[in-house]
Amino acid sequence: MKSVIKNILPERAVNGLQRFRQRRKKARRESQATITEAMFREILTDHLNVRAGDVVFVHSSVDRLKLDFRFSRIIPLLFEVVGERGTLLFPTYPKLTSHEYLRSGEVFDMRKTPSYMGMLTEAARRDRRSVRSLHPTKSVCAIGPLACEITSTHQDSPYPYDSSSPYYRIMDHGGKIIGLGVSTESLSFVHCVDDALKSEFPVEPYVPELFDARCINDDGREVAVQTYVHDMTKMKHDVPRFVRKHVSKAACEDLVIYGAPFFRADARVLFDEMVACARQGVTIYPRSVYKRA
Repeated sequence: MKSVIKNILPERAVNGLQRFRQRRKKARRESQATITEAMFREILTDHLNVRAGDVVFVHSSVDRLKLDFRFSRIIPLLFEVVGERGTLLFPTYPKLTSHEYLRSGEVFDMRKTPSYMGMLTEAARRDRRSVRSLHPTKSVCAIGPLACEITSTHQDSPYPYDSSSPYYRIMDHGGKIIGLGVSTESLSFVHCVDDALKSEFPVEPYVPELFDARCINDDGREVAVQTYVHDMTKMKHDVPRFVRKHVSKAACEDLVIYGAPFFRADARVLFDEMVACARQGVTIYPRSVYKRA
């Protein structure tokens, strides 16, 4: 849509629209309530249903949270709730789209390649306790007693969200997914359904080419990891709308708390409901990108 607008409107109008959006964003942020540490804990426990011992996949945009404490306190606050038996996971994708990144020829280094998924994910990646999955475009870092177990097989399948991936494997441990400052538009877990059903899924979400990506593993050795990448012409989904129309609140729900966006999801319940929808031809994707009969 952005590219269409740029092609239709003159540059002056596009710049004016961008300034308007920036002013609206600033006004919305200024109208938000300031979130204290006590309020943040309340959000985690009372609204997002995070409990001691949980496995929690965290999506975030710190810029959209009006905090009265440093963002570096978020991970310690999360662990105050999940405790020493809990495990936290964060998406740590590199820059560019998957296709662009692999075409660029860059080598993915488990230990050194930064995360471009926000400052909280980069802080998690740099945490000395962090373990990162070996995947060139959809890597995940984890902190906690289950970190190694959940991330260890990501490189075993060319499908980045199938049963080898951390996104899928959190279901083995009753995993929960939360959004801090983001809506379900950021919910990458939804692609687990695509990869679980593969040829049975109503949409072919990947380009046909299988990439051999150069990666450096945790031992410092270069290895090749095969992966498919999403066809960006088909990534036109509206996850929040799908959640509102087709998913129970027990599975997933978008929330606005103190004026900021959040979401919560039960991974297994959401997966089962989305699989049932897909088998009936209902997915996050528009009909225009469905396979032809």
